[in-house]
Amino acid sequence: MKGVVNKGIQELVEERFGEDTWDEIRSAADCDEPSFSPSLDYPDQMTVDLVTATARCLGLSPDETMVEFGKYWVSNTGKESYPSLYALAGANPRDFLRNMDRIHRHATVSISGARPPSLRAEDLPDGGLALHYDSERKLCPVLHGLILGVGLYFEQTLAVEEVRCMRNGDPECVFEVRFP
Repeated sequence: MKGVVNKGIQELVEERFGEDTWDEIRSAADCDEPSFSPSLDYPDQMTVDLVTATARCLGLSPDETMVEFGKYWVSNTGKESYPSLYALAGANPRDFLRNMDRIHRHATVSISGARPPSLRAEDLPDGGLALHYDSERKLCPVLHGLILGVGLYFEQTLAVEEVRCMRNGDPECVFEVRFP
């Protein structure tokens, strides 16, 4: 997993709950890393362990933790780590979401062995947007949070519904997004 993901989890916890809570989570996850380099790749299991320990420590489910992480990441870690990509992403939530696949591809191009998700946007007849997501990691709750985070980034409340999910046996996840 890209280090910027673990860095985002750390920043979220430290900002909202303090460094002592982060130290407790790291210990529970058996993670010896004091911090994470955004450009390095870390074992997926380390990220899973950090999410699980964060959820346990904060009294949330792992899925709730991943949604909160996604919401936080867009306006914080992602914005700080990828300002040039954000400048190209678009000036509104719809354009930003349409460009998420391109952002993932550019952000991981220099990382050998990177396995970014595949995202495809489709306009819906009612003016909404369907985001099709495919990833071997099946981190659809993170995408749910990222979509909500894009709305927060643009100071809009987006309505998001996952209508298909790989975790339920579907070939891909599909999120329908409605804009105000």
